[in-house]
Amino acid sequence: MSDILSQWRQGQGLPDTLVIDGHGHIGEWPHAATFPNHSVEEAAEEAVAFMDANGLDLFCSQSGGYMLDGSDYRLGNDYLLDMWRLIPDRLIPFANVNPNDSRENILAELDRVYEAGIRCLKLINDYQDNYPPGGPNMMAVYEYASQRAMLILNHGWRDSEALNSIADEFPAVDFITGHYGWRQDETLKAHPNVFANIWGYGSMGWLDHGFREVGAHKFILGSDGFLNPLSGGIGPVVFAPISDEEKRLVLGLTMGHLLHKRGVLPDWVEEKWGAQIKGKCE
Repeated sequence: MSDILSQWRQGQGLPDTLVIDGHGHIGEWPHAATFPNHSVEEAAEEAVAFMDANGLDLFCSQSGGYMLDGSDYRLGNDYLLDMWRLIPDRLIPFANVNPNDSRENILAELDRVYEAGIRCLKLINDYQDNYPPGGPNMMAVYEYASQRAMLILNHGWRDSEALNSIADEFPAVDFITGHYGWRQDETLKAHPNVFANIWGYGSMGWLDHGFREVGAHKFILGSDGFLNPLSGGIGPVVFAPISDEEKRLVLGLTMGHLLHKRGVLPDWVEEKWGAQIKGKCE
């Protein structure tokens, strides 16, 4: 019997496991909302309560719907920075830019958030007039991230061919695809700097297939919360037919390693889990 599964079933949470939700959103959305009509202070307090209730140590998040066309992504990054200042020990901010903006504006915003301490980006060009992942302004973003060894999560890369090419051209960047699907298996196996976030609903065995074909070390916990229940991301990992050692990689150690490389893990996480992160992932 898996100790992790047993603890979860008994309502004990995951006390001996680093748990990092690698795919989240906080703030207003046009089709849903996270903590609607709440101040930033209230949203931060409730976010921590949800994390505590689900056994999450850290939550990686971009802001709400500010990345969508017609919105000012800079306002979203401001909201995220405000949230991060309130709960720096629990939140890892992922900034966003809109590739339809001018190159000058995009690079200026990247400079602004980088100077504020953000080392991770969440791209969602599929929601931004379907801007192509290999378009010139996206390539400028990758180049910026490569020069600073930043971490990039993208909602979806549209096709494996594009991600294969980008991952080859920018080996200093670790890339995460936001919604795992079987078509990504060969790309995950071929590129040491490409990882998959597990969030999605697939046919029975979809995630078990990925663990079996690719290896658990290339997968990262994600819930797409707070749009969705955090447990919706944790459950498929906890119940997966893999070892507890592999579950710990997915639940937090692999993402912990990627964040450690960027120097953005809170001190308390480094002190408590640093040895495990280095031992399992380096």
